[in-house]
Amino acid sequence: MRSLLGRSELQENDDGDQAWRKTRTRALDTAKRRSEELARSNVSIIFQGDKEFPHQLGDLNNTPQWLFVQGNPNVLSQRSISVVGSRKASQDGVWLTRYVGHWLSEFGVPTVSGLADGIDQVIHSASIDAGVPTIAFLGTGIFTEYPKGSDTLRRTILDSGGAIATEYLIKEGYSAANFVRRNRLQAALSKLLIPTEWAVKSGTAHTVRYAFELSRPVAFLRTPTQPDFNWVPRAYVPNNGFFTIPSDQNSFVDFVSRHLKSDSVSKTAQFKLL
Repeated sequence: MRSLLGRSELQENDDGDQAWRKTRTRALDTAKRRSEELARSNVSIIFQGDKEFPHQLGDLNNTPQWLFVQGNPNVLSQRSISVVGSRKASQDGVWLTRYVGHWLSEFGVPTVSGLADGIDQVIHSASIDAGVPTIAFLGTGIFTEYPKGSDTLRRTILDSGGAIATEYLIKEGYSAANFVRRNRLQAALSKLLIPTEWAVKSGTAHTVRYAFELSRPVAFLRTPTQPDFNWVPRAYVPNNGFFTIPSDQNSFVDFVSRHLKSDSVSKTAQFKLL
């Protein structure tokens, strides 16, 4: 036992069995308190393989083993749209995001974003105004308030039938690596991605890349005063949509509606056919 436990209080205790029982009791007590804390906050843990676990995430090479979900876990398995963008949003970026928000009641599906300042919070609020649920994927633990001041929006998301979700342990802090890893979940969960403001070197660019790798269609938007789409990497051009809003409104709405209705074969299923 001592060789397995290594350096611990048990190694220094002559009665290893008694020390182990005490340690196990403390661990079980801590687990019980954590479980009660999660239940009080309406947080469930969904494991890979559970029927509630969103099947879309199976397309990932590194599917999370579990998700902590606060609110309505069923909304994660619905067809959805991911809308993401810059934390330091411009007026054009905010306008495009609100424009997408005005169509959400027509599309009739939940949105997915990341609760960050800027574009993410705009689309969460627009979703609530449109009467559709919205899902916030965190780059932190479920009980970590990030960004600061987002608690009111979080409560509104939950009160509106949405969900807060994360793969990180309950009080884990934030890091750049966590946010990049989180972005793969935003891309995988939804039927298509709409980046309303981004740059080639940005956090949102990771989400766009994940969508491309997962064969999720992307609707690229711009206003007439923004640069043309020639800055977008050429690899992203085939099979995606490029729309200048509002002049390309009909084409944009058709693109989104068509992909929401499609029953395209998932990447996982495609591999099984090979």
